Amino acid sequence: MKLRKRFFLKKEAKTFARLSRTSRRQPGQSFLVKKEQLSLSSRESGFALLIVLWTLVLLALLTAQITGAGRSEAVMVSALRESAQLQQAADGAVFETLWHMLDGGGDYWAPAEGVREMREPGAVVTVTIEDERGKLDVNQVPPQLLAGLFMALGSDADTAQALGSAIGDWRSQASPGDQQDNVPAEYRMDGRAWGPPGQEIERPDELLLVRGMTPALYQAALPYLTVALEQGPWVQYAGPMVQNAIARAKRIGGIAVDSADPRGPVVLRVTAVANGPDGTRFVRRALLRLDGTLSGPAWKYRILFWE
Repeated sequence: MKLRKRFFLKKEAKTFARLSRTSRRQPGQSFLVKKEQLSLSSRESGFALLIVLWTLVLLALLTAQITGAGRSEAVMVSALRESAQLQQAADGAVFETLWHMLDGGGDYWAPAEGVREMREPGAVVTVTIEDERGKLDVNQVPPQLLAGLFMALGSDADTAQALGSAIGDWRSQASPGDQQDNVPAEYRMDGRAWGPPGQEIERPDELLLVRGMTPALYQAALPYLTVALEQGPWVQYAGPMVQNAIARAKRIGGIAVDSADPRGPVVLRVTAVANGPDGTRFVRRALLRLDGTLSGPAWKYRILFWE
């Protein structure tokens, strides 16, 4: 019995000694394990933090883009709204000018040149009225009068008369038209694939197609030309340049210029410039033809040009 008890005591002592040795080694092993776990946890935390930072950067960029796009859209909408308001103000000023010229009461404006200022909602509109009756209608005046204008602008007599005749041919219904087979030889020699169309000139810039017309001469002559008068010019409305052209034309071909018929048409070029509060503006250009009646300031009108 004593032997068995001693055997068990020795066995327990050995087990305790082994456990003691094991417990003495355990702290070092536990530190290594914890160190590896801490290192892994730190790497995972750093990667997660990096993901969060990139996510925040992307969200910030997306927010800035959305905000910028919204701001740009708002500015664009505001600009379009202001442009529409200015356009409405300019158009309203043109029609108000026309209404005053058609009115037979105390608000009547005589159809004549001048500058007027109107206050429309959200804009101040300056209306400039030019009388076309003192200009040369390129579809009506004789070639000698056109040549007189070109000479008054500095062209020599031969060049001016040749150009005046070319414009006469261009608008003449006797011209064969500008089909390829009918292009005159002088146009072909200049390398042009067109010739006189044999019909009236519809727009002043069509004169640039006429043989002999240069851009510089066209720009110089443009303020004194029109396509809407259908008669004239009338001396009492003609400016110094047109008066000079008439005098030269009389020496060339002995033409006569009549005085204005009070019942005749009135052609006015109206330019309305609408200025907004922030410096923006809109320009409306219109060409109005008013046909007078036998009595009083009652008129019928047509809008010949609207730009």
